[in-house]
Amino acid sequence: MSDEALQSVVVARKTVEAENMVSFELVPAEGGELAPFTAGAHVDVTIPGGLMRQYSLCNSASERHRYVIGVWQDANSRGGSKALFQQVNEGDRLQVGEPRNRFEVPRDVKRALLFARGIGATPVLSIADHLKAKNIPFEFHYLFAGGSPGSFRATIEASAFAENTTFYFEAAEPRLNPAALLADRPDDTHLFLCGVDWWLDPVIANAQQKGYGVNRIHVERFTAKAPPPLLDKVFEVKIASSGKVIKIPGDRSVTAALEEAGVKVPTSCEQGACGTCKVKVLEGEIDHRDKRLKPDEKEKGYFLACVSRAKGDLLVLDL
Repeated sequence: MSDEALQSVVVARKTVEAENMVSFELVPAEGGELAPFTAGAHVDVTIPGGLMRQYSLCNSASERHRYVIGVWQDANSRGGSKALFQQVNEGDRLQVGEPRNRFEVPRDVKRALLFARGIGATPVLSIADHLKAKNIPFEFHYLFAGGSPGSFRATIEASAFAENTTFYFEAAEPRLNPAALLADRPDDTHLFLCGVDWWLDPVIANAQQKGYGVNRIHVERFTAKAPPPLLDKVFEVKIASSGKVIKIPGDRSVTAALEEAGVKVPTSCEQGACGTCKVKVLEGEIDHRDKRLKPDEKEKGYFLACVSRAKGDLLVLDL
């Protein structure tokens, strides 16, 4: 991302939401307004040490004077969340990019079920606010993570959608029972989910068994564990614009190998979950390993270069 696309912000408030979880209220450093966003959107945030990571926007999309993000200090953090959590305080300056959205609410939604666990509440809070403002019927079922009971509870209880929200605990009553909540719903019910893979996948499978089609299941993943080391075959990628051919070792991702060769592909999560590094493949067979791309995107030849690889010996990239 170019510097011209970044905007300076100041941390107006840092709030402890729960153990290992905080929220930051970011306001324009030079006054004025921030770029508009839609419910479910995220922004790139620069972090001390030169890192850039994506964080979902929690606040109402009707607000232009602030962004609110939530940060979980993951034990497996690659440095980004840990630096924000420990080093950034009220009054500090950061930079943010323009909001982007891969978790958008379709215009034809008439009713919805929202599920989130722990830090997964962050984009869902904005979606709940949007649905409430549009008078679209919905239920928000929020499971507190085991180590973070009460996260965002004050925010939710002060919101317009408090009456739509039910709280759950992992080790105490009431318990969240997605199978029961998914049953016997109208056929036009849309499902919005956000959390970590091991929690999301069984809920999605249950929804699919109950007839929820892919067009009605909307997912944002917060992968909680570090990816396993790459131990793969060697292959090559060719840059279509220059003809340059770059070798991809078995222990390096495509994005890492390209950057070492002077070809920069934007990245953020580096785990195949966020979609920042989406690149079109013009030739070659793709070994898809992400959890983000939709079937039609794969059919069009896109892949996520941070985790996916080649089945053959060569991929030609539209770069």
